[in-house]
Amino acid sequence: MAPTPYMVPNEYSEEPISRTYQYRKVMKPMLERKRRARINRCLDELKELMVTALQSEGENVSKLEKADILELTVRHLHGLKRQHQLILPPEQSYADRFRAGFTQCAKEVSQFLTTPSETVDVAAGRKLLQHLGACVRQLECAQSVHYQSFTPPTSPSMEAKKVAMWRPW
Repeated sequence: MAPTPYMVPNEYSEEPISRTYQYRKVMKPMLERKRRARINRCLDELKELMVTALQSEGENVSKLEKADILELTVRHLHGLKRQHQLILPPEQSYADRFRAGFTQCAKEVSQFLTTPSETVDVAAGRKLLQHLGACVRQLECAQSVHYQSFTPPTSPSMEAKKVAMWRPW
């Protein structure tokens, strides 16, 4: 029997190889090369940043190995932290980002609910918009910072649908 690509060359037995095994055998080295390329690219960028930062501090930097780049980076970041130049974002910025994301989501829901559609229940949509508006106002009051209030837009088509909508009760 002639060997096929699906057979393992083995002196004891010839068992078929699955396509998954073949795929993994080809893909694993390729993925590893890509991962190493990403690591090396990031290390090169880090090296450029560190060389400029260290030269501005007056240090002479010659050829750096990967471990040297990482050690210098850690040392430099510790130095910045000691000098209080590395300022981490305060918790307030996370609350601002949450509020902005929630408001954006509420606006998108509002736009969806105010577009004419036969599948959207107008009463449920109105309740949802009122609830979202109340949540946004509550977020604004909790931070005691004045933000533009979320008011869901009304459209004439929504008003017309209120009259024409059939309800089973």
